[in-house]
This record gives sequence, structure tokens and C-alpha cells, in this order.
Amino acid sequence: MQNAFGAGLAVGFLVALVSSTLLWWWTQHLLLGGRVGWLPLLPGAVLAGTGGQLLSVASKIYVPHAVERSMQQFGQLGSVFVLLSWLIAFFVVITLAISVGYVVAHEPLPARRLRTPSGRDDGV
Repeated sequence: MQNAFGAGLAVGFLVALVSSTLLWWWTQHLLLGGRVGWLPLLPGAVLAGTGGQLLSVASKIYVPHAVERSMQQFGQLGSVFVLLSWLIAFFVVITLAISVGYVVAHEPLPARRLRTPSGRDDGV
């Protein structure tokens, strides 16, 4: 885990969480060409940032054992298998997070607070 330049693991996790949330928030806005406002993209960004950080924490426990086991079974190619599997898992997490974020942003209560456009006029 990150230790936030010596400030501790909890602060490091929080800094990484905020940073990744901001990164995914900006990425969604960029990929949608600015057609959707910033606020409706926030739920997806928070979910993607959180999911990415939780996967990162879990990866530090699981991936070293998986690489070792895979390299024993497949040689040097085993590490490639583990890396590709991790990338697939990462993008499944991100895709699900942004998809669920879209649904959350269009629910009645969050839609009012996030000023989500109603109907199909949101450009997506």
C-alpha cells in the first residue's frame, strides 16, 4: 500500500483514492468530449477510483503468489498470463464501476442532486 510520503497507510490509501477518483472523473469527461456535465460523471468516478484501489490492495496479496505458481507451471510465459489476467480484472472493475455510476446518476434522487439531464438528451 501507499504510505503517503511517510504519513501512514491510511492517509496513503486516502490520497490514492482521491487521486484515482479525480483521474477517472477527468477521463470520463475527456472520452465523452464534454457532452456530459461534470457532476453526473462523479458516481462512476468514485466507484472506479474505489474499485481500482481495492483491486490494487488485493493484488499486492494475490499476484506475487500467482506469478510464482504460474512461472513454475509455464516458465517465463507464466508471468505474462498473470499480467494479462490482472489487466482483464482491472478493466472489468472499471467498466462495471462506470456502468453502475451511470445507472446511479440517473436514479431520481441522485439525478436531482447531480443535475443529470433527463431522457436521452445527455449525449450518450
